Amino acid sequence: QALLYAPFFFTAHWIAPVLGYPADGFSLPYQLILSLGGILWAIAGIFILRRILLIYFNDRISAIGLILIIAGTNFFHLAALDGTLLSHNTLFTLYALLLLLTIQWHKKPTAVRAIFIGLLCGLITLVRASEIICFIVPLLWNTGTRESLMQKTALIRKHPIQVGLAVFAMIVVGSLQLYYWKSVTGKLIFYAYDNPGEGFRFFPPYLADFLFSFRKGWLIYTPLMLAALAGFYTLYRRHREMLPAILVFFILDLWIISSWSCWWYAGGSFSARAIVPAYVLLALPLASLVNEIAGTKWRWPALAVAIILLMLNLFQSWQFKTGIIDKERMTREYYFAVFGKTSVDKAKLDELLLVERSAESTESPAHIERYTGKTIFGSEPLAYSDTTNAIRLDGNNAFAPGPDLPYNQLTDADHVWIRTSVEVFMPSGYTGKSPLLISAFHYKGKAYKYRGIPVNEGDMKPGSWQKITYWYLSPEVRTPDDNLKVYVWHRETMPVFVRNLKVEVFELKKD
Repeated sequence: QALLYAPFFFTAHWIAPVLGYPADGFSLPYQLILSLGGILWAIAGIFILRRILLIYFNDRISAIGLILIIAGTNFFHLAALDGTLLSHNTLFTLYALLLLLTIQWHKKPTAVRAIFIGLLCGLITLVRASEIICFIVPLLWNTGTRESLMQKTALIRKHPIQVGLAVFAMIVVGSLQLYYWKSVTGKLIFYAYDNPGEGFRFFPPYLADFLFSFRKGWLIYTPLMLAALAGFYTLYRRHREMLPAILVFFILDLWIISSWSCWWYAGGSFSARAIVPAYVLLALPLASLVNEIAGTKWRWPALAVAIILLMLNLFQSWQFKTGIIDKERMTREYYFAVFGKTSVDKAKLDELLLVERSAESTESPAHIERYTGKTIFGSEPLAYSDTTNAIRLDGNNAFAPGPDLPYNQLTDADHVWIRTSVEVFMPSGYTGKSPLLISAFHYKGKAYKYRGIPVNEGDMKPGSWQKITYWYLSPEVRTPDDNLKVYVWHRETMPVFVRNLKVEVFELKKD
């Protein structure tokens, strides 16, 4: 992304001081010019996609296909409203360039086109590593029939140097990432997503959720793309030569993006944003279906359905922008409660939404009356007058263990609230740090959503018992076997004492 936005960044870097703004990368000229750059990238992709469609379809069918992609899908919301600077717009355009050059190379192979194909594959991979599968497009293009496959084979044999140049160009551009990692981290390979709370699960992927969940399901919020999927059949009948490249790429792309444990890709965009770059290739089966229907008696009913789906997409994009459709907490019940509404009282409908999650270090349930609690560790507190029977923590014994339970033993619901508490005694004259009451989930032994709360510094009173207590909302666990650990950690060598460690779990009441 830095490479793609560099022209706009340096333009702003030159203009900012001239206009009296700081040249700091964040002032108003940077915001406006980089946003304009994102829009220009998106517009360029639209024009390139039109050129591609005109190769196979007439102007009317191409125009209809473009309108359906631009206004009938979440491309509109991502490009124009909430995702202008996200990578998906630039990837859309890069894929359009890659497809256009691939088609042109197969018609008239040249070294320049081959090099640019390789450069684009490398650049697409730089933008997002999982997009490395982009090489499938030029590799499998024009291989769908026996005749086209023989032509493709002959083309490769005739121009092996051009193929080598494409591969070399891809490697050169891709190596920029290795150089960057080496210069910044000292390692050639650096995995930046080192968060145990998120990661890939390829077998099986979260495919059903990605496609059909009311939380952010692609085909729920972008139903028009069902037509693109149906278009694979007409593509098979009319343009079989291009089918393997599009179909294999789409299947692999769908598999990869639906394998990420955070399959809804956070809340920053309407519908499933990760699949937007693939619309370049899906535009071909979509236009193929439009072309097939255009000459039949079904064209007018199909037009009516298309208009309804266009209006639905634009209206729901507006609902999302105004907050009627919630960015992360959608459910089936809430979806139908707000369907077609221009205003809603979200406070009254809050119980229909998924639990509200916060990035803050402190959290508490807004409606504890909706929950029922049970103690999973500890019992009624014992009122010791001194440190008798309390656990001594010091340099030789730093931890007081609590529960260690998998999520599926806590609940079968999508979340639980956990309330933990412990009493701490710091002897008179104690000058060190307060012990921490720790809560964390673990995936394969690695902690995520780690919370460590001490006695408030202003409330520390050595020589007396003090209490640490807080609420903890379970994270979006990667697997039901991810385990919760609660314990006390003392980081000093001076001794302290702890007692009455208690952990309670609160589940939503069932109807």
